[in-house]
Amino acid sequence: MYKLMIVEDELLMRVGIRSMLNWEDYNFYVAGEAGNGKEALELALEVTPDLIITDIKMPIMDGLELIQEASCLLKTCKYVILSNFDEFHYVKEALKLGAVDYLIKSEITETSLVDLLITIEEKLKSERDTKTNVPFMTHDYFKSLRHLKDSFFQDVVSGFINEKDMVPKAEEMHFRIRSDKLVVIQFIVDYYEEAKRKYVEKGEKLLRFSILNIMEEIIPSKWEKEIFVESSSEYWVIVNVLPGSESVQADLNKLCNKLLSSIKDFMNLSLSAGVSTIVSDFHGIRQACREAEFALKQSFFKGSNQILYYADVIQAPSRREVNGMLSPEQERDFLKLWVSKDNKKAEEFLEEIRSDLEVQRADESSIRKQYIMVMETIHSHLSRVTERGKLSFTERSPYEIVLRGEYWEDIHQDMLAHIAYYFKTDSQIMQERSYTDLAIELMDKYYAEDISLHSIASQISVNPSYLSRLFKQEKGENFIAYLTRVRIEHAKAYLLSRELRVYEIADKVGYHNYTYFSKIFKKSVGFTPEEYRDQQQGLM
Repeated sequence: MYKLMIVEDELLMRVGIRSMLNWEDYNFYVAGEAGNGKEALELALEVTPDLIITDIKMPIMDGLELIQEASCLLKTCKYVILSNFDEFHYVKEALKLGAVDYLIKSEITETSLVDLLITIEEKLKSERDTKTNVPFMTHDYFKSLRHLKDSFFQDVVSGFINEKDMVPKAEEMHFRIRSDKLVVIQFIVDYYEEAKRKYVEKGEKLLRFSILNIMEEIIPSKWEKEIFVESSSEYWVIVNVLPGSESVQADLNKLCNKLLSSIKDFMNLSLSAGVSTIVSDFHGIRQACREAEFALKQSFFKGSNQILYYADVIQAPSRREVNGMLSPEQERDFLKLWVSKDNKKAEEFLEEIRSDLEVQRADESSIRKQYIMVMETIHSHLSRVTERGKLSFTERSPYEIVLRGEYWEDIHQDMLAHIAYYFKTDSQIMQERSYTDLAIELMDKYYAEDISLHSIASQISVNPSYLSRLFKQEKGENFIAYLTRVRIEHAKAYLLSRELRVYEIADKVGYHNYTYFSKIFKKSVGFTPEEYRDQQQGLM
C-alpha cells in the first residue's frame, strides 16, 4: 500500500478530503496529516510518504516551500497541489517544482480523486518496478492492521485472550495506549437507520470510514488513544488518563463533547457516549467495556446526544419490571378521552402514564409494553372502517415505532402524534357514515357498558329523538330491541361455555340486576338462562 499525507490548514477541508473516499480501496492509506508546511515536512521525514496532497497558501511554510524542501529529501514522493481558481499562477510554479497534478478545491469529487490515485499509482509502481524488478508489496498488511486491532479488541472484550498475552500482543500491533490508567468510551450513532439512508449510494463503509477519520483527527494529540470499530453504528475509544489531571471527568467531558459536536458539524450526525470508570491496566478493559455499555444503555431514558458516565448512572435506583397493563381506571379514562377526541387531554393522559412509569422505575421492556398496551387500547376503539383502512401517516407502523424506537421521549412523542392522527381520522370517517351505522357499531362494541339511546346519541352528536326514528326506519326495529338482541346473543355464548355463573354472565353483558336479566332472557329466548344452558347441554 502507498502512503499518503494530506496537508491543509483548514480543518474542515482536510477532514472533508480525508473522508471523501476509502483510500485503502485504491491502494493508498493516510499515513499523516498536517496544518502547515513546516509541520508536514517534519512528519514526512518520519513516515516517508509516496504522495503528498498539499494546499499552496498556508501559514509558517506554504505548499511551494514544502515541495521545494521535501523534494531534496524524499526523492520518490509525488506531490499534488490544492488550489483555488485565483491561485493558478502558484499552480504553474508548483508544477515547475515537480508537482504531478493539481486539484481545484471547489471541484474535488470522489471521481476526480479516484482518477488521480490511479494515475499516480501507475507512476509509483512503474518507478519501483524499474528500480528493483521486485513487484511492489500489496497493502494487505497495512489494511489488515486495522482489522487485526479490531479483532484483538473483540477477543479481549469476549474474554478469548489470556490476560498474560494482552500486553505482548498489544505491543506487537503497535498500540498507541499504555497499560496504565485507562478509560473506555463507547459511542453509538443515534437514529442509525436514518443516518445510513443518507449514505445509501456510497454505502455503510464510507459512513464508518468518515466517522473513524474524524475521531482520529479531532482527538487532541495529548490523549494517547486507540479507536476500535464494532460496526458502522458503534465505536470504542480507549484513552489513557491525562498525566497530572485535576479532574478526569472534566477532561473526558471536554473530549466527548468535542467529538460529538465535530461529528455533528462535519457529518450532521448525532452520537451518544457511555464512559467507564478508570481501570488500572489492559486486564481491566473487559470490565470497563461492560461499564461503558451499561452507561450507554441508559440513553433510552435520557435521550439522544448524551454523555453518560457509569459512575453516575450506577448511583441511581435500579430499574425493574413492572406490570404493563392499563388499570381499569385508565381504561375508563381513555374511553372518555376517545369520545371527546381532546388532544390536550390525550397529552395529559399519556404524561400521567409516563410519570407513573418513572415513579415505579420501570425498565425499558416494561415501558415499551405499556405503550403497546396504549396502542392496543386505541385500536380497540377504532371504528371498523378506520381499522380496515390500515391508516398510517408514517413509513413504519406505530407498533414498530414502539418496539424499535431508540429513546423513550421519541416513543412518547410518536404515540401522541398517532393518537392525534387517529382522533382526526376516526372523526372524519364517522362523519361520512350514517348515524344508524355509527350507533350499531358503538352498541356492538360497548354492549356491556351502561349505554343508552341518549349516551350513544351524545357520542355521535345527534338528537336522541332523531336517532330513534332513523334507527327504526333503517333497521326495522327500535334501538332498545337491537341492543337487547346483541346482549342476549353474547349471553348465549357465555352460557354455552359453562365457565361463568349466570349472575356473572348477566353483569358481563350489561345487566347488573340478575332478576331483570333472567326476565329479559326468557322473554327473548323462551327459556330462563339456566333452562337454556341445560337444554343446550342435553343436545350435545
